[in-house]
Amino acid sequence: MLARISGKASGWTRSLAQRPKLAGLALTSLALVLRLPTIDSRPVWYDEAFSVLFSSKGVAAMIEGSRAAEVHPLLYYSLLSGWMSLWGASPSAVRALSLLFGLLTVALAYAIAHRLMSPGQALAAGALVACLPFQVHYAQEARMYSLLTCLLMGTTLAFVMGVQRGAWGAWFAFGVLAAAAMYAHYLALFYLIPLALSALFVRSRRVLLSIAAASLLAVGLFLPWTELLLGQWTRLRQGYWITVPGIEELVRTLLVFGAGLPLPEVVLPVALFLTLLAVAIGLLVTGVAVRQRQPGWERGLWLLGMSGAPVLLMFLVSQLHPVYLERALLPSGAMFALWLGWALVEQPIAPRLRVTAQVGLIGLIAIGLLGFYSYRGFPYAPFETVHRQVAALRQPGEIVLHANKLTALPAAYLDPAQDLHYLVDRPGSGSETLAPSTQRVLGLEADGSVAEAVAGSKGVWLIVFTRELDEYRRLGIDPHPAIAALQVDFQLAEEMVHGELTVQHYRLSGSGSG
Repeated sequence: MLARISGKASGWTRSLAQRPKLAGLALTSLALVLRLPTIDSRPVWYDEAFSVLFSSKGVAAMIEGSRAAEVHPLLYYSLLSGWMSLWGASPSAVRALSLLFGLLTVALAYAIAHRLMSPGQALAAGALVACLPFQVHYAQEARMYSLLTCLLMGTTLAFVMGVQRGAWGAWFAFGVLAAAAMYAHYLALFYLIPLALSALFVRSRRVLLSIAAASLLAVGLFLPWTELLLGQWTRLRQGYWITVPGIEELVRTLLVFGAGLPLPEVVLPVALFLTLLAVAIGLLVTGVAVRQRQPGWERGLWLLGMSGAPVLLMFLVSQLHPVYLERALLPSGAMFALWLGWALVEQPIAPRLRVTAQVGLIGLIAIGLLGFYSYRGFPYAPFETVHRQVAALRQPGEIVLHANKLTALPAAYLDPAQDLHYLVDRPGSGSETLAPSTQRVLGLEADGSVAEAVAGSKGVWLIVFTRELDEYRRLGIDPHPAIAALQVDFQLAEEMVHGELTVQHYRLSGSGSG
């Protein structure tokens, strides 16, 4: 994978590296091969189900749902709405949109590398963006993070072209793409600020004036959304489930950039060691290049800065208001891959050190991809299997009750027409992320209590994540509050466990069944 990892491979990689168009095609093909295996093999989970259900309502309804409710801007949802009108809402169809953005991300990242590095380094850097598990994961998930990364890689390419060529077209593209990235996700700002400020290190009046004009264009294009943004501020201040990050979160993010998560516990120490090894050697190479003023040292240092500055900025802001979200750092992860490509290929370091780093990095990618391909735990679950089984066994007068929205929305995705009940999130809690106005837009309003949900029913099928039951037990609460409320008037008839899901069937006490 990495150029010049062996003499046998150096011939064809050198030939490919010298042909940028062919190299770009090869890298996007590699990315496609790595991203296709799981595009249809995992169930649609809560966040993806929300994306599909929300996007299906149309732009007008989505705007209404965004007023003091859904906290993300609507670019991705609007694109998904149009995409589904063409290709449908199957798992592979809705994820294919993110796959497309993921492939464009690889092409754009390679274009950046091609303008900043030698051909061999650019090929290695592009291969890392194509292969690193963090990039593979979110390029096949029906959420906005693949779009966000694609737009910010496009913004970065425009920045590089503007600095190198001084063309106003590049700076115009910077402004448009930066605004589009903000319409994809507000946390794009944590990448855009360091990117714009890096113009200060170019030491060019022309570049400073250009970046100022491009930034004003981006602000102007985003202004129409600020009214809704202000309305969402109350929701944004809650921070949801996000907590104040500690130093361990930075270490975790580094591991995510390298191997991706989750991973089996048995390989976590190996993955962390290989990540730290690659980073340590990369930092050593960068430090030597800077100290000796080797050709291209400024570019390598800039790539390193764009890998870490958004992470540190988000971390620092999160000490005051928690917004630290690893998947929103996906663009920084792509720059991290470009930096490793620059540092670990064709740099004047001891050959054994270079090969050690490259082999370790390939091992890290293998561990991460195998972990990703094989993972079937939370938040994934056999929602379709449970839905079919309950639908087959459910008797007239019985209802299906979901302990919370995490299982309810995937069920609604599978069968939008079903009579679905789920319990409201505890008001004021960090898990209260589905506002009442958004529930109304979706047509899926939560029940305020178990009693409200089951009133008049002869039986109840309760669906809950098994880990939620375990979490309550660890807190000393057993049984789960929903189960305790059901046991007042109902008796447990049977219980089934399907992977991550527990299904309990209750019948009304005194009904003659037990």
